Amino acid sequence: MVESGKPKPGKDIPVSANTLFDKLVLFLCCLAACFLVTGNVFYVPVLVVITLSSFNTYFEKRALTRVTTGTYLLASLFFPEWFYFIPVMMYDAILWESPWILPLAILPVITHRDSLPIVGIFCIVLYLGMAWFMNWRSWRLTHLEKEYRNLRDTTKELMLSLEAKNRELLEKQDYEINLATLNERNRIARDIHDNIGHVLSSTLLQVGALLAVTPEGPMRENLITLKETLSSGMDSIRQSIHDLHDSSIDLHAEIYRIIKGFTFCPVSFTDDIENKPDLPTTYCLLAVVKEALSNISKHSDATEVNIILREHPVLYQLILRDNGSKPAQGLVLSPEGEYIPGSQGMGLKSIFERVERLNGKVRIRTDNGFELFVSIPKGS
Repeated sequence: MVESGKPKPGKDIPVSANTLFDKLVLFLCCLAACFLVTGNVFYVPVLVVITLSSFNTYFEKRALTRVTTGTYLLASLFFPEWFYFIPVMMYDAILWESPWILPLAILPVITHRDSLPIVGIFCIVLYLGMAWFMNWRSWRLTHLEKEYRNLRDTTKELMLSLEAKNRELLEKQDYEINLATLNERNRIARDIHDNIGHVLSSTLLQVGALLAVTPEGPMRENLITLKETLSSGMDSIRQSIHDLHDSSIDLHAEIYRIIKGFTFCPVSFTDDIENKPDLPTTYCLLAVVKEALSNISKHSDATEVNIILREHPVLYQLILRDNGSKPAQGLVLSPEGEYIPGSQGMGLKSIFERVERLNGKVRIRTDNGFELFVSIPKGS
């Protein structure tokens, strides 16, 4: 959309190569008209118009342009040879939208109507029209260039926004697929446990009852073999169920599930873990996150929570911090100068106990919000 009104130099339309080229063309045309009409080149007006026009171009000040243009027109009333370079000075006035100066260009014509030839007046009037057209053309080109840059920047921002949304959708899709896979594994494990496990348990009880009433002999030996086979199969199924259930516990997905249910304030989550932690570590980290978020919702006035999971060569790190300003509840200072849970901090005490059971460490900081720093060695 083209905006109404004309931009101002130094604000909306900076001096460009088009503007300088237009002024150079006008100056050469005025110089040629002066030479062809009078047969001479007047150096004083040439130097004056070059100096004043350069000042207008360099400083880009409306007041300066009005002063220099008005001064030049006033001098043209006394020096007829200055009349031929009026279009160059008027170009700056047109650029700055000073219409009150335009009628002043007629005053030198009225003053020197007897000494100025008709051809010279016609050329200057023609060049004034050319100055207006050049000025409009330069403004239009610069305006179109500005619109092009705005459109390019808007398009680039839109593309970046669409790429970010596509990445977010892909990540969400991967998360949903992974979550659906884990839920399906849990369902299969429950079905196996409830159906096949129940049938095998009943079969083992029935075989045990038959053994109790069967005397010694080949039949009893066969029943003993059958019972051992069923017990072995039961153990294998039980182990498979446990393995299937354990493989369905995904730390990243479970933390996302916890965050999704946390509505107290926004949570940002960064996961840099590449290798899946063992099951005890996974359960411990999940319990810490759940308990820490619960404490924040109960005791903090935070407006933002950051959760960071990092993997190092020998340990896993969990950093949970908020920007709350309320004093931490249930903490006391140990003789070593570290915060530890007091008698009232049951939630924090459970965090310390879980982490220490895996030979890990917990550090708490309360400056600039609450920060919980947990480190658990690998293979603990």
